[in-house]
Amino acid sequence: MEIFFHILYNNVVPLFIMILIGMAVQKKYHLDVKILTRLLFTIYMPVFVFVQMYQIDISVEILKETLIFLVLLHILLYLLTKLYIKVKGIEKEKAAAIINSVLYYNCGNYGIPLIMLVFPGNSLAFSIQIIVIVFQTILPFTHGIITINAGKKPLKEICLDLAKLPFLYAIPLGYLFQYLNIKIPNPILIPLNYVYDGFIAIALLTLGFQLANISWRFSFNKVLITNILRLIISPIIALFIVTLFGITGVTAQVLIISSAVPTALNVVLLAIEYDNEPEFASQVVLSTTILSVITMTLVIVLVRLI
Repeated sequence: MEIFFHILYNNVVPLFIMILIGMAVQKKYHLDVKILTRLLFTIYMPVFVFVQMYQIDISVEILKETLIFLVLLHILLYLLTKLYIKVKGIEKEKAAAIINSVLYYNCGNYGIPLIMLVFPGNSLAFSIQIIVIVFQTILPFTHGIITINAGKKPLKEICLDLAKLPFLYAIPLGYLFQYLNIKIPNPILIPLNYVYDGFIAIALLTLGFQLANISWRFSFNKVLITNILRLIISPIIALFIVTLFGITGVTAQVLIISSAVPTALNVVLLAIEYDNEPEFASQVVLSTTILSVITMTLVIVLVRLI
């Protein structure tokens, strides 16, 4: 019960306060949401990824184990979601939105505080979660963009679009600085930290702006199934993978808990940027965040039995 109220008070309520502020501002001033998403893509996201890679510190064995888990989880969720889409005969644009909503989850501003609560002072748990964040930051802006643009653009053009994304270059640069133990001078580090600290706020406000623009006509069945896949099926698959590969202890617990968090704000940012069902994406982010208060608590209780 303590964890339940902690998640509600420290994660969900602050999240919705920022979203509501964004909605109120958008209702009054009618801002251009695409300008803010461009700002996120070109400044905030690259800096966020660079700082994450610069700070990561974990053994090669744990890194390999975690990456294998994440790749397998991604593949199995993708195949299962594609099967659902094929059986239901869902149109291509909506299918891309559903896939992204299931595959990409809020492991940063929701997952990090949660892991720090469940594993207080555990540097291993925190480091594993950082790997998850980096993985989940890269994929939406690579595979997620390809999914959205499949059938709309030739693969060559999609690859050229991806090559223009600044954050892709921030990944190797951040790792290189960390690997070579290069100390960043304070005049550079301080503004980097300013941007890094502002990422979550800007992302949440942008979600609020988008929610203020949508008409609340829920695609109930599709939103519900997407919620089930993201909040329930995902941790079940995660449990299967850690059992299959004999992953135990804190590593297994962190990976399962992280797999059960709600849909990421990045899904909405992608939907806005590429005009791919932004209303549906916003509805899924909103509904998974609300329902995760219950599902996440159950997952944490059950994972402690491992």
